Amino acid sequence: MPRHSATTRPHHLRWWLAALLLVIFFCVEYFFFVLLRSGQWADQAGFMAWSQWWPRTELLDPVRQFLDLLPVICGVIAAIFLLYRVIRDRHFLRAVVAILACAAALASTQLLKHGVLIRPDFNFGTTGNSFPSGHTTAAAAAMGLMYVISPPKLRPVVQPIAWLFATITGVATLVCGWHRPSDIAAGFLVAAFWMVLASAILQRIQPLSQETPKTSWSRSLGVTNLIVWAVIIGLSFFLPHPHIQKIPDTLQLVYAGLGILHVVAASLISSLVLRSVVIGPTRTFAN
Repeated sequence: MPRHSATTRPHHLRWWLAALLLVIFFCVEYFFFVLLRSGQWADQAGFMAWSQWWPRTELLDPVRQFLDLLPVICGVIAAIFLLYRVIRDRHFLRAVVAILACAAALASTQLLKHGVLIRPDFNFGTTGNSFPSGHTTAAAAAMGLMYVISPPKLRPVVQPIAWLFATITGVATLVCGWHRPSDIAAGFLVAAFWMVLASAILQRIQPLSQETPKTSWSRSLGVTNLIVWAVIIGLSFFLPHPHIQKIPDTLQLVYAGLGILHVVAASLISSLVLRSVVIGPTRTFAN
């Protein structure tokens, strides 16, 4: 019997494809929900629906207090996890690369928002550009940092916790009237893009593991979310677009729901694309 040597090859999306997908998603978000009149109208309608409803509840102040403390919360969580990993493994490389990726995500968000991208004025009540959301980028980058530097055994636990924290932050940002759904979606995509690049560097020079179990749920969930995302764009284009100040209650409820779906779908897509390169997973092939 001939002897075969085992090699590992990426089983999911490669790093360059993952980064390209995130760039494509970001461009679609910007061109449809910011530059295109119908897309900006739908985005603003979802934003206005939550802005008008949420202040009537007694939950506005606690949620806004949470958002105000978000940078501190993210910094503390990331610092504790980083310190634990550095002390335990006595390796600084993964921590340094992850921190640089977080800084790049935050810096690029501010550059895109204030120096590169514009928001056309279609008389929908929009003032200035808020795309991407800085709060969402901060939360997603901090949670992505934890995931990138996690050892393989902790990743199944860290990922859902990190995703839940970032998603709740994005939803809270929408319902408090701080950002539109597309702003929040863009924040997830920017953070994921830089974390994918960080993962590409780390997996090349300091891989954590050679093989991880094969999974199919992430691919199925990813396809489902792509379909949901496409449906959101389709409905945003084809649903009625009355005067922005005269939206019927039923239609306003529909756009409010689309806004939440938009945020959750973008968060899941970003998380799954990042997972595809952080966790691998790799399979062993015989030569």
